[in-house]
Amino acid sequence: MKQQKGATLITVLVILIVVTLLGTIAVKMGIVGLKIATNSQVNALLLENSDSALFNIENPDQIERQLALDGMFAYFNSAANADDELVFCYRAAQNAFYDFSKASVIAADGTTTKIGVDGYCKANQFAMGRSAVLSQVYLTKSSTVSAPFGSVPKGTSIGQSNVPATSNNIGATVISVLPSFASATSTQIEACFKRPSIKPATGQTVGECFDNLGIPYNMQHADYVVGGQPKLVS
Repeated sequence: MKQQKGATLITVLVILIVVTLLGTIAVKMGIVGLKIATNSQVNALLLENSDSALFNIENPDQIERQLALDGMFAYFNSAANADDELVFCYRAAQNAFYDFSKASVIAADGTTTKIGVDGYCKANQFAMGRSAVLSQVYLTKSSTVSAPFGSVPKGTSIGQSNVPATSNNIGATVISVLPSFASATSTQIEACFKRPSIKPATGQTVGECFDNLGIPYNMQHADYVVGGQPKLVS
């Protein structure tokens, strides 16, 4: 009888192992590529919502309204409110971008009930029609020094415009989150929205809170000189 050395079997097994390894690598590369694409889409979606809120703040058609006594800019005319953070949820279903009756305040001492709690985002108050992203706006009085007459509307003299002249410098921070990408509960999400955007003496900021929950978020900040039209300074 002739002895069988099994060279063909060994060759086939080696080829099979190589093909299996190549297939495994291809699958892993596909998964990595999918994760990168998903992360890019998430970041773009969050950035789009944050920018949308900032564009509403800069809307020249709403300046006179927001400088009224119950407007978001006029809140800081009082020295008693200078250190507060005015907070409201950016809601897609709401007709007006800002409504004082649906705003809240985080005071310098950390209290969150100065004017009620309706301004903080609830887990079902989405900033877009697709019910995916939650966005909350924080307004603060900035220490930025404004240029002389920088608050007077262009093309007018003092007293000629219907828009009140004001020297307030407003800092606006918008945080947008995508809660469906984490396992956090509605209670945890809503608790984070009651955290300040500025680092407090004790406790977390809103960004740190969502970091700890593993929820993807985007935070944008802009400083404005508020007058005839919010002028972006940074």
